[in-house]
Amino acid sequence: MSPRIFAWLVRGAVWLTATGLLALLLITHVSRPIDESLYDLNMRHWTYVPGDDAVIVAIDPKSLAELGRWPWPRSLHARLIDRLTEAGVRAIGMDITMSTPDTAHPRDDHALAAALHLNGHVVMPVFAEADDLGGTLEEAQPIPVLARDARALGQVDVTLGADGITRGIYLKAGLGSAYWPALALALYRLDHPGTAHLPGLRNPAPAGTSPYLWVRDYYALMRFAGPAGTFGRVSYADVLDGRVPASLLKGRVVLVGATAEGMGDIIRTPDGLMPGVEYQANMLESLRRGSLITPLDFTTQFATGALLLALPCLLYGLPGLRRIRGAALLGVLLSLLTSLFLLRVADCWWPPAACVLSIAIVSILWTLLPRLSPRDPTDTTSA
Repeated sequence: MSPRIFAWLVRGAVWLTATGLLALLLITHVSRPIDESLYDLNMRHWTYVPGDDAVIVAIDPKSLAELGRWPWPRSLHARLIDRLTEAGVRAIGMDITMSTPDTAHPRDDHALAAALHLNGHVVMPVFAEADDLGGTLEEAQPIPVLARDARALGQVDVTLGADGITRGIYLKAGLGSAYWPALALALYRLDHPGTAHLPGLRNPAPAGTSPYLWVRDYYALMRFAGPAGTFGRVSYADVLDGRVPASLLKGRVVLVGATAEGMGDIIRTPDGLMPGVEYQANMLESLRRGSLITPLDFTTQFATGALLLALPCLLYGLPGLRRIRGAALLGVLLSLLTSLFLLRVADCWWPPAACVLSIAIVSILWTLLPRLSPRDPTDTTSA
């Protein structure tokens, strides 16, 4: 067998070894922490100035000091919605749970329902909960008298990574099948009722085998505008008492929710802690801009990585690449640039760590086995 044929056979064997290692790393998720760190780094340096289309009405420390301890009577929420209706807001997203009747003040529930009906563009939250630890999940919806007069319902499921950081959102979720839109998506559809196509990674089994399983679909990664406080906020108490000019609210989408610490609605994002209501504002802005990031599925991840792993094998031995570390470094650089290009240009996330690690490990093994290095027979340089 000629040295050149032997060299190409060895290159093929090396590529097969590298792709096998790539598949192993992808299946076991060993490289996921590195990928998540790379994604977080991108997000911290890829912020933007959001538009003024959305404003947060914050249940902040000032409001708690003026209106008393939480929970507040629902008559206050009714008054707030009436104020927002008078101000001419376009829609309201209530990121506040109201899944049980107010037995102490039953008239307040009806007053709130009347306010919802009068406005006609209020979205209320749905979430899954279990009565006991490990118990059967149930959907917590607004009580019937409120659900009837809400314009739409939207789920407020928060997706946590293995490290406790929230990077994305399931645009649909529900018990048994994913039928509830996310709260921000439900708000977005009030202005865009014909929206059919959704971004995000599909669930291969969007309908569960059990009606008691919480099923998610259309997973998309978020591009956050910035850290907490990036979106415009006004205090709940100020709106309630008429201290906020109507011009700051007219024609805008309003999200009402807690921003005060200790109210249990704080999540971790790549840019730090953020109130859940601002997480919803980021999602709404991402939908408006069309900037949600779709993670690539396993097959596409593997195919992209396998193609990039072939490049060092093909390029090794060319002028300037007669050392394996040169070809390996070029492969690593191309992998990182490919990931960055897909993220910034195509709004897709291809995690590069598995491919980079495969190149690094195989190049080290290649160097340690010089007899198998497929060098050009005329090349006298060392690996």
